[in-house]
Amino acid sequence: MKQKEMARWLKVILVTAAVLLALGCFVILPVLGRDTAVTNPDLEYMYYPCLIFFWISAIPVYLAFWKGWIIFTEIGKDNSFCEKNAVLLRNISRLAYLECPWYVAGVIALGVMNLLSPGFLIIAVMIIFACISIAIVAAALSHLVKNASDLKTENDLTV
Repeated sequence: MKQKEMARWLKVILVTAAVLLALGCFVILPVLGRDTAVTNPDLEYMYYPCLIFFWISAIPVYLAFWKGWIIFTEIGKDNSFCEKNAVLLRNISRLAYLECPWYVAGVIALGVMNLLSPGFLIIAVMIIFACISIAIVAAALSHLVKNASDLKTENDLTV
């Protein structure tokens, strides 16, 4: 697969993920929240705080998508191993780490209010695990891309 074709497919996947996240945040979650509020009227006051919580948690994800788009553009230019991509991957790693304390705070807040269900706890733990995994992989890729960029620069100076 050529660089431009691979970059195009990566961008298609990224846009698909962004659309699915928007669909989840602005269509599915509000409907599920409204259904929960109708089923449990005593939890109706939590509808907007929970919705806002998830909307805020989507901001770092969209920032990471934007940085990923820039990386994929560089890949399309056959400039995969550059300092810019290493920095962008490090930023994606930090954004993924940023989600962890956000969800821990959400779990603690729901626990203090005695509203923490086992289902939400499991989902939150899975999200935290996914964020840590993405952060570690992005940090490792950043390190590898930085090393490859240094080797490429050194090799370009030699020739």
